[in-house]
Amino acid sequence: MTILYTLVARGSVVLAEFSATSTNGSTIARQILDKIPGKNDMNVSYSQDRYIFHVKRTDGLTVLCMADDVAGRRIPFSFLEDIHQRFVRTYGRAVLSAQAYGMNDEFSRVLSQQMEYYSNDPNADRMNRLKGEMSQ
Repeated sequence: MTILYTLVARGSVVLAEFSATSTNGSTIARQILDKIPGKNDMNVSYSQDRYIFHVKRTDGLTVLCMADDVAGRRIPFSFLEDIHQRFVRTYGRAVLSAQAYGMNDEFSRVLSQQMEYYSNDPNADRMNRLKGEMSQ
């Protein structure tokens, strides 16, 4: 599996998370959340051992995933964009005042499903899908 762990947070408050395997991903993710500078929107990646932590922050909402180092950046960032859109569409302004893990029961299932899709379904990689369509 390519994407092993993901979370959605407002600042350092984790609103939802899911882990596909037992790793120290959540510990490292929280350290990253605490150290992300400023409040500006960003897309950034950090490496730790053989894993890469990809971070997308938009409008104060941070979506982070831990992926194998062989996953590259395209699929993890497509995953993060998808999760961000789904989260905002589902919860709207409620994210501004939600308690820690307030959306976890409901949204962890979405995280799990999308992690599975982006890790295993060849259609998740739009570039490869378009290349295949063009060659046909």
